[in-house]
Amino acid sequence: MIWFYILISVIGLGILGIQVYWVVMMRKAQKIYLKEMKAHAPTMFDVRQMLLDGDKDMAVKLYCEIFNIEDIERARRDVDELEKSLKD
Repeated sequence: MIWFYILISVIGLGILGIQVYWVVMMRKAQKIYLKEMKAHAPTMFDVRQMLLDGDKDMAVKLYCEIFNIEDIERARRDVDELEKSLKD
């Protein structure tokens, strides 16, 4: 009967170890994913480049994404100001 308890304990520890390993690997994967997403996030340089290329609508969309703006008109005004400063 003691062998049964030892077997159950070993199996339980094995399952616990696998779960801990899985949590550690998922956290590591999240950190890598977030680092990659941050590296590919749009910047104001991208907004500037869109304006120089003549794609004002995409520049407004990027501006909204960068600053989490819901108000398109406000973003459009800000991008217009940026465009004016680029032309000067």
